[in-house]
Amino acid sequence: MLTANFFRHNRGAGRILCRMFRIPKLVGVAAVCAWLAPPAHVAGQAPASGSPERGTPLLAVDFVAVASDGAPAPALKPEEVTLKINGRTRPLRSLQLVSVSTGEPAASSAPELPSPFGSNATSERGRTLSLVVENDSFRPGREAPLRQAVDRLIAGLGPRDLLSLTTIPYGGVKVPLTTDHSRVRTALSQLVGQAPADESGSALACRTRRTLESLTGYFNSLGVRDAPTVVMIVTAGMAGPRRDATMLRAPGMCELSTDVFQQVGVAAAGPRAQIYVIQPEDIVPGAARSSENIAGIGYIGSDNPMEGLEHLAGVTGGKLLRLTGSTETALSRVLRESSGYYLASVDAQRDDWSGRPLSLDVRSARSGVEVRHRATVTFAAPVNSPAHPARPSPRDMIKVATVFRDLPLRAGGYSAPEPDGKGLRVIALAEPIEPDVKLSALVAALFDRDGRLVANWVARPEDLDRPTVMGAMLAAPGAYRLRVAAVDATGRSGTADYAVDAELAQTGALRLSSIVLGLARDGGFVPKLQFAGEPVAIGYMEMHGAAPGARLSAALELADTLNGPSRLAVPLVIRSAGENRYIASGALPIGALPPGDYIVRAIVGLEGQPATRVVRTLRKVG
Repeated sequence: MLTANFFRHNRGAGRILCRMFRIPKLVGVAAVCAWLAPPAHVAGQAPASGSPERGTPLLAVDFVAVASDGAPAPALKPEEVTLKINGRTRPLRSLQLVSVSTGEPAASSAPELPSPFGSNATSERGRTLSLVVENDSFRPGREAPLRQAVDRLIAGLGPRDLLSLTTIPYGGVKVPLTTDHSRVRTALSQLVGQAPADESGSALACRTRRTLESLTGYFNSLGVRDAPTVVMIVTAGMAGPRRDATMLRAPGMCELSTDVFQQVGVAAAGPRAQIYVIQPEDIVPGAARSSENIAGIGYIGSDNPMEGLEHLAGVTGGKLLRLTGSTETALSRVLRESSGYYLASVDAQRDDWSGRPLSLDVRSARSGVEVRHRATVTFAAPVNSPAHPARPSPRDMIKVATVFRDLPLRAGGYSAPEPDGKGLRVIALAEPIEPDVKLSALVAALFDRDGRLVANWVARPEDLDRPTVMGAMLAAPGAYRLRVAAVDATGRSGTADYAVDAELAQTGALRLSSIVLGLARDGGFVPKLQFAGEPVAIGYMEMHGAAPGARLSAALELADTLNGPSRLAVPLVIRSAGENRYIASGALPIGALPPGDYIVRAIVGLEGQPATRVVRTLRKVG
């Protein structure tokens, strides 16, 4: 059980009341600090002596890497990826697959399991998708394939996904980004094609130029974003680069230069647009006919409307798809591919912060993986503001909502009773996702429903030596957001957030902590947030309040669902840890389990009282 020693000291204008808790043979000492000062003073606490407190500004580059089935390629390694900026190879400081959590319910009717931890390898905001329709390229009556495909797209969206509808070159935003996806369906039902029955080559070029200029303006209007925006450009066809007059004469009114295409590619870098160029299935490209293209005399161009689509996909690093009448549409592929993206971090060089477009090339050595990325990337010089600190410290990072991803990190939390049985504390757990990473600084903080900082904990050097860092904070019962911010020894910075319900289950006078999962190491218990090839997971709990001599019973179960049948059950061994205090632990064999999420249930009974249960999700990966 936890034993407590007390000490007080002053820090500036605020007084801190701390308790040092020692878990025998388990995880050493954890400090629980309650600030007797306003929350603003908490955020300004001085760092631990000697610990580096600021991360190094790195360049973040996102790209898409998909397997043959259209899903994001799993677990690419840095050694499998080559990244070049302006032709120079950059060593990868980190590489992670950021999975997008859409909030979509599980395929079965069973309730979704609670998240086992929070991680910056997952985006909780859902996808941002934009449908951009060039209705001037459709003839009236040709809208049905698009409407059917969008119906399937909407059916596959999760409740957190944002979707918008914009028409170009005229019309603008019809439906702004919304989670009410039915608004897009309604607006699309009113969209009518505006294309003429017969379009000349010059008219095609003029329409293409107007459309490309509208796309450039649209991307510029989206501004700079910290997560990719999936943009589906639906058009029946575009002209390729061409002149509207012979080389011996001045350009005509429908001159279409390569620069107009390239401007779209540069503008798409700001909102980190992942581009899909989509052509309806019932539009048949016209027959190619000779014309003088932008290259001049002796080079044969065409009025084939597919040529411009291929050029647009090339300058934006996009994917050219066609709608089909089958159940597997182009937009269904977009949904699969957009469920995750890769984020690489590289060191910045002096001329990277120029604000000018830089060429980008990303390739993977893994067979069967298709990599797509924008042709250019632009990095503005970092602005040292409170919202975006240029060299963030953990104290900076807990103050803002920005997700820092250079250091892949996971974090979780659980509730436990105070040693005197009267109070409550929240235990924060954090660990790097990558192996053999040495953390140099870490801060954990609790925020209430109104976003107010109510408590924090600063890790000491000895805390950072453990595989899973552990610290405790005093808290009143309630719902909190736990945020953990850390910097590693190489200067990478990262954050992870986790929703914590600070409450204790109870049966009679007996109060129960949450379940903590971990491993038995060196005769003690070591917490762990994620499991892989370990044969056994240890479940650990604290109890308080049973009268002397009271009979206790406890068992540990592992199941696929919250209330489903158990796969296995083991007894929880209960031992006394002082007056009215107990520790319970049990070993769950998990070596034969396939990867996935499982629910761990502790069923605890007190003589003369109904049994109660505590649950926690166990995640096993391959």
